[in-house]
Amino acid sequence: MTATPWLSLLLGGVLSCQIPAAHAQLSGALLDQLESALNNGDTSALADLVASSDEIGGSELENRYSQLRRQFPDSQWSLAAGQDLADGRNTLNVSVVGNGSQDGRDFRLQASQILAVRSDGLTLGSQEVLKEESIVRSGERDLAVSVLAPDTVLTGQRYDLDVLMDDPLTDATLAGGLTELTEADLLQEESPEIELGALNAGGIFKTIQAPYQAGRQAWAALLLHPEGTVSISRTVRVVNRL
Repeated sequence: MTATPWLSLLLGGVLSCQIPAAHAQLSGALLDQLESALNNGDTSALADLVASSDEIGGSELENRYSQLRRQFPDSQWSLAAGQDLADGRNTLNVSVVGNGSQDGRDFRLQASQILAVRSDGLTLGSQEVLKEESIVRSGERDLAVSVLAPDTVLTGQRYDLDVLMDDPLTDATLAGGLTELTEADLLQEESPEIELGALNAGGIFKTIQAPYQAGRQAWAALLLHPEGTVSISRTVRVVNRL
């Protein structure tokens, strides 16, 4: 579990299926019901509240959700409606925190998403993930890190992705690495292999070229510090025009 960057995508898996376009606003009652179902492990209620699509069926959503709850049994979700978009879609802010253990090591999850969604008033579906990030920490303390990257880039655009330790390293030795995740990696939901090296500058600094096709570009980073380990995932949205 030292590098499980797809955990934030599991969050999206629960909420990312599509429903037909509708103009109903996100109601507080719907969000309260969905938040309660997520936090209480009520997969039956989730199936009723989240519309399934052809790409992601209800059983797969339940499997992804159950897998996350197995790894982080005390996971707690928070949902809040955000500002509406110009095209009429609502935005939904989603965050989840949780604790888990594996092979005698404790892990702490912190993940967030901003989703563009449509609702028919009774069920929820997502048209698009606008932003997502997850951090899994282990070790003596929660090491503070910053992930600096744009949320959205144009197709073919070059951009910087930096992963930095917030506190000075002093005499500590930092190692780490960064790898791009393919769609197959995301679907397999397995920890990727990341080539590690010494990070004398206190972080990872990479200039990236976005693909020439709209979609998303997902990255996984791993930092190893004497006082702890930090596993990070970050997704960048790729569009034809801003």
